[in-house]
This record gives sequence, structure tokens and C-alpha cells, in this order.
Amino acid sequence: MTDSSTALAELLGGRADWTWNFNADNFDNVAKMPNLTAVRGAAMRVNFLQFDVAGRSGKDNPLTKEKVRQAIAYAINRQEMASKLMQGDSRQMNTPCFPTQFGCDEDAAVKYEFNPEKAKQLLAEAGYPNGFDTELVTFLPQQYPASVQAYLRAVGINAKVSALQVQAVIQRAMDGSIPMGFTNWGSYSINDASAFMPFFFTGSNQDYTRDPEVQKLIQQGGSVTDPAERRKAYDAAIKLITEKAYILPMFNSVVTYGVSKQLNFKPWPDELPRFYLSSWK
Repeated sequence: MTDSSTALAELLGGRADWTWNFNADNFDNVAKMPNLTAVRGAAMRVNFLQFDVAGRSGKDNPLTKEKVRQAIAYAINRQEMASKLMQGDSRQMNTPCFPTQFGCDEDAAVKYEFNPEKAKQLLAEAGYPNGFDTELVTFLPQQYPASVQAYLRAVGINAKVSALQVQAVIQRAMDGSIPMGFTNWGSYSINDASAFMPFFFTGSNQDYTRDPEVQKLIQQGGSVTDPAERRKAYDAAIKLITEKAYILPMFNSVVTYGVSKQLNFKPWPDELPRFYLSSWK
């Protein structure tokens, strides 16, 4: 079944023994069922805001300005979103990759605390004391872009949310028509930074930054085998990406599972359900 609501209904009706990725609002309902167990599993999927730094969606895009992007980073309470919306073991992310991935050192990242007044100050310095209008394109559940929209509105930024299907967002990303996107990436379940950063920072149609220095550093990290050299290159890339706020890592995803109490099942952070390790009680 491809529809999560239908799959959840089958589980609740006793016609299925396992499902996942249902709406977190239904977690308690699943947990109350005497024959089911509700499980949350932290995942290495990173949710993030991607900004049109290169001006592909229009050269007058305010997001081409570094202080505007930094202002947005200060304007959003990412930890609150992680704990109240994503829930479970979700936490604020600071790196453009997942911290367990090789080459993804959190200490290399420039970090932004929640500080709306600092955000307003930076917007004024960037030439937008009264804020500006923009578009936020996403395929994520409505509560996530709505929360971002509210945080941005509080500092003067009016973000119109365009909620689309995944393929429509991907097509717009390839076309270069997204001023600001709210998406996520699971790194193909590969625990290495080379499965995340090259996809968004090496000149592909998904690259909204087009920074030659970042491209060079990431290519260096992926072209050598010496671990120390790889870390050095990725650390430098992470510092530059976060310092200039090319993207804003938000929080990691948490996968919801509904499981029959007769089934032994353990979730894994790479989001791959290992049924061959499961068993019936």
C-alpha cells in the first residue's frame, strides 16, 4: 500500500501487522490499541531550508544576500520544531549532512541560536527593515512549513507556502524556480557525507549555491581515500556552507511505526526495515 492513511487503517483494523510513516498525530491512537505497539525511530534524514543563493529564480531575490539568509537562521526555533512537531528523538541539525556520517563534524559548523531580534537587525542591515515577500516551496506535511511561515512572519518576512507533491517540487528545483525550499534528504541510507553534500553543492540542477570554492572542497573530499584529508576538506566545506548560510539544516526526521505485539521489530536510523532480523513471538 502506498497510502499511509489506508495502511494505518488496515493496521488498526487488525488486517496488517506492520506499517510506518503514518502521521505523528496518530501515534497515541496506535499506542492505545491492546494488540499494537507504537514506535518512534530517529532517522538520519535531514530536513532543511534551501535558499536560492545564486539567483536562479530571479536576480532581485533577497535570499541572494548573506545577511538575509543568516537572519532566517536566527528567526526560526528549530529545536522547538524538532521536539514539538517531529517529536521523538528529533533534534536541531547544524550541519548540511547527518552527524553520524563520516566527514560530517558538527564542530566544523557555524551555529545559529534562536534570536528574533538579531534576525530583525540583520534584515535591516541587508536593506529590508520592513521585511519582504517570498515563496516557500515544500512537499512536507503542512504543520512544518506553517511553523516556518509563522517564525518568518514574526520578523517581517511574508513567505507564501506552495505545498506540492514530491515530483512537482523536484521539477521546480531542476528548473531553478524555487526562491526558498523546505525539503529533506536521506542520503540513500549511506553513512558518509559524500552521500549528502555533493548532491546539493557540486553544480547540478539541485545546486542553488553555485559556489566554486564549496564545489572544489566537496570534490576534494570525494576524490581522496586518506581519511584525514577527506575530513579536512569536508570540514572546510561545512564551515563555509554554514557561515554563509547557504542552506539551513533544520532537524532530523523521526519515523513512526505501528507494529503488532506479536512481532519483534527494531527500527534503524537508515530507514531500512530489516525484516530478516524480525521474528514472531
